Amino acid sequence: MKIKHLVIFLLLLSASACERREITYYMEAEVSITADWSRANLDYESNYGATAVFYPKAGGKPKIVLLGDRTQGKVRLTKGHYSVVIFNRSFNDFSGLAFRGTDKYNTLEAYTVQVESRVITKTNETRNVIVNSPEKLAADAIEELEITEEMLGNYSNPPLTRACTQDGCSLHFTPRELTQSVQVKVNVKGLHNVRQAHCTLSGVPTSVFLASGRTSEHTAIQEFAMENPVFDKDSYTDGTITGTLNVFGFDKELSHDLDLKAGLVDGKTVVEQTFKEVDASEKTDETGVIILHINAETHETMPDVKPEGGADSGFDADVGGWGEEVDSDIKI
Repeated sequence: MKIKHLVIFLLLLSASACERREITYYMEAEVSITADWSRANLDYESNYGATAVFYPKAGGKPKIVLLGDRTQGKVRLTKGHYSVVIFNRSFNDFSGLAFRGTDKYNTLEAYTVQVESRVITKTNETRNVIVNSPEKLAADAIEELEITEEMLGNYSNPPLTRACTQDGCSLHFTPRELTQSVQVKVNVKGLHNVRQAHCTLSGVPTSVFLASGRTSEHTAIQEFAMENPVFDKDSYTDGTITGTLNVFGFDKELSHDLDLKAGLVDGKTVVEQTFKEVDASEKTDETGVIILHINAETHETMPDVKPEGGADSGFDADVGGWGEEVDSDIKI
């Protein structure tokens, strides 16, 4: 009798589970997701995956879908209206940026996290300084997605489209880069006296909204290292150093100041120079990516100093770090 009752109980449990699955099946619609990342300039991180966030317009908790393959995936949604955002990686895969306002479509915002509050000596002002560039971020959004009663329980694979029909639903995204690379080149007189250098650039946005691509009105100073010293042709004293930073957009119409701080080879002398209202120009690199370029030239020659501990000088680097060798005659 006990075995008979157990069998009956298991059959009833099985029937109940099947009924629940049937109900769940008909309460959801399966949505196919595809994404074309060719305009995001992120080919090097194709293995990172992506994240799609579905926001119910009626309110409630958003549905987060992690895509191991960032080019495609599926999600099941209940009846209603949604807004959708897709971006590279996941909420926890970045070190230089984080997210806030994640509960709403229009408030989802990426912001820089490596920021320090510093007193600027020459102005005695307390300013926020971004000490490390955020990683590259790309996103796309769909404002309106409707799941109707007729779509529920229909898990077919319709043609690729942004619209949903009675036969099914498929969404296609084309994420675009929300960050921008800026390359700064400074022509330095007396480069042979410089051991190390870094710059700060003012007017850099601290965050960006993923749905609109709009940067916040809050700006900060961003710090970055100057590297790759290369002497001018036929010169062993003057040359250029370059630095690259990643920013949440860059408004060329706003005023941007560039500050250079160079430590000389004697190990104690520090030279600072300011370049007011620098101009940025757009250039396309060999891969077709648009990069902003800022060029500046030091106003004064770096003072001659005696190298610390001997004759060694120049960015504490081997000769290979100074660019290509240039043969030239030196008059004695």
